[in-house]
Amino acid sequence: MRKGSIAAIALLVASLVPSSASAWGFAAHRYIMGRAIDLLPSELKPFFDRYRDEIVARAVDPDLWRNAGWEDDPNHFVNFGMKELGPYPFAGLPREHGAALEKFGQGMLARIGRLPWREAEEFGNLRRAFEGFTREGQYAPTDVVLFAAVASHYIQDAHQPFHASNNYDGQLTGNVGVHARFERDLFERFQSTLTVNPAPPAPIRNARDAAFDALLASYHLVDAILKADGEAIAGKDVYDGDYYEKFFVRVRPVLERRLADSIAATAGVIIGAWQRAGRPVLRLEGARPVQKVKKPIG
Repeated sequence: MRKGSIAAIALLVASLVPSSASAWGFAAHRYIMGRAIDLLPSELKPFFDRYRDEIVARAVDPDLWRNAGWEDDPNHFVNFGMKELGPYPFAGLPREHGAALEKFGQGMLARIGRLPWREAEEFGNLRRAFEGFTREGQYAPTDVVLFAAVASHYIQDAHQPFHASNNYDGQLTGNVGVHARFERDLFERFQSTLTVNPAPPAPIRNARDAAFDALLASYHLVDAILKADGEAIAGKDVYDGDYYEKFFVRVRPVLERRLADSIAATAGVIIGAWQRAGRPVLRLEGARPVQKVKKPIG
């Protein structure tokens, strides 16, 4: 099956999944995607502005795929902290996919997580989608829209601390539910008060290594977030507004920094894939119509 046809089918599947079935963090993923588009250079900006609404909406497609029954869960994390990986920087996990698969086997590697290799795969898909413009392929715009959104999703996940720890929901430390409280609830409650200033994006050349680096940086933040969560709920038995105010005060710098880093990395993935493709001109003449996108619910 042609790559463009695959992209079109994937877009259709995602569009058929109702928003009510979505997972957490949709608002944050879409925010990061939109802010990343703002950072793109002039050679990319017109195309991405034309398809902005669609790309922003598609930034959550990998989460929708999970709800549609696709086997995608292990692609969203690496469980650093598992004893099999050794101490930080977890050299027990080979960075080469083939070596990791040979060492752990498919089942165990799925438990550990495959995010960096998934990011590398989708980065390659995005590079090839950009290359389609040099051949004037009719599917090139559709492919770039899809794979820009999908490759962005996984690098964004790598910047969320609880996607980088085997204590991914505080289940090992009595902080159950902290994953959603940190990434979804804090963002949605306090988005209007956040100060998020991403650095100018640097083109990402090696998506696998960039994902590993982001995950390792995320892992270092987990303990501080867990401590803040415990302090905010101390003496209480409900996660009410007072809890969230206290939690936010304690972790606001972490949340703002990871959002900013995620925005810059998202733009870096897109720019890097475009550069690796030979910097093709993204023509707008004759491009397919902009797909109508429903306003996001979550």
